[in-house]
Amino acid sequence: MKNRLLFVFMLGLGLTACEVRVSENGDFDGLWQLATIDSIGNGRSVDMRSSGEYWAVQVHLLEVRNSKKAHGNLLFRFSFENDSLKLRPPYYDESGEGGANLDELQQKVSEHAVAAQRLSPYGIDRQDQSYRIHTLNSSRMVLEKEDVILSFRKY
Repeated sequence: MKNRLLFVFMLGLGLTACEVRVSENGDFDGLWQLATIDSIGNGRSVDMRSSGEYWAVQVHLLEVRNSKKAHGNLLFRFSFENDSLKLRPPYYDESGEGGANLDELQQKVSEHAVAAQRLSPYGIDRQDQSYRIHTLNSSRMVLEKEDVILSFRKY
């Protein structure tokens, strides 16, 4: 009986020592495949499903990556509120397969042509990008910025 009480006490201490981060992103968390990019100005639509562009969202971190390794991964911190999404300036993910630690990422994306070249395949064209959220549910997301509408499907 004494051992059982000691076990319960130690278990209680162990559970209170753990910190659990809970995401408040709802359906936004998860892996999103960029399906289409629609131009608002000329009505043109580009099918992106075979391009391999993905957005991976977890808690306060967004990783954009290409499954075909056509270009490097980028990491963003973001703010997500009501019907808006605002990306903060990105970081290159040069950590390899072992994952990334933002504190150790040393290269910030520059404002020049290199930035546009690395960002544009993901439907992003500047460092502090903002989107209006048209649709967000467990299977579909539609984001709008000044000139285009991005449609995603959830994996």
